[in-house]
Amino acid sequence: MGWSHEVTPSKRLLHGRNRIVRRLIWVVVIIAGYEIIRRGLEISPLALPPIVEIGSAFFAGFGEGDLLQQLVRSLILIAAALAAGAGAALGLALLSVRRSFFAELIDGLVAIFHPLPGIALLPIVILWFGTGTASLLVIIIHSVLWPMITNLTAGLRGVSPTQIMAGKNLGMGRSELFFRILLPASLPYIIAGMRIAWARSWRALISAEMVFGAIAGAGGIGWYLYSKRVFMDSAGLFAGVVLIILIGVLVEDVVFRRIQRKTVERWGMER
Repeated sequence: MGWSHEVTPSKRLLHGRNRIVRRLIWVVVIIAGYEIIRRGLEISPLALPPIVEIGSAFFAGFGEGDLLQQLVRSLILIAAALAAGAGAALGLALLSVRRSFFAELIDGLVAIFHPLPGIALLPIVILWFGTGTASLLVIIIHSVLWPMITNLTAGLRGVSPTQIMAGKNLGMGRSELFFRILLPASLPYIIAGMRIAWARSWRALISAEMVFGAIAGAGGIGWYLYSKRVFMDSAGLFAGVVLIILIGVLVEDVVFRRIQRKTVERWGMER
């Protein structure tokens, strides 16, 4: 009875295909509109390069290996910073939930640093850590930490006391209670926090790389954009922007949407 509303795999597959088709239609509309505006207003190719040139620059960047190498470097930094930030956020959120003293302290820190853009900390970070990889990691972790703490704390505080009491009555210890009750019940908040953290960290990384430039003879996707702008390679610049958009869409649709479908939606935990 309780699962009568569950979406079947065939319906889910059909819905996914329809979503892809609709998205492709909008992509075609945007590309057509871009070309119509560019040609109709006779805009210089330096400002709005033709779609064909953007596509050529995109595939040439991967063919030469530069774009792929810089993308991989950026994604590795993002993964390391997300892991570190998520671990720190989990520890601080647990302290905030269990101890009122820490709750006041952490809430105060969140109120101070959450609205502060990572790019605004660049002068201080450069002063303390230089312009190396450590500075990039600090900027990204700052962008990840505060939204993760906010969502984790909200999720842990929102767990029903009845669920916790039921777990204790079943003889669960503190660690078992956390992994079998608190963590699954907080999952919608955790996924939402990871989505926000990913988006903020991706923006922070691109901005920081454009400021720092190449580090130890290598650069990320932000440096790729900066170098294309310096050499007035508009097609390459637009190709880099397209790649950033594609990565964002893939992470949202392939990673987060799949995690949500396999956990929150399957368990009937949507809020």
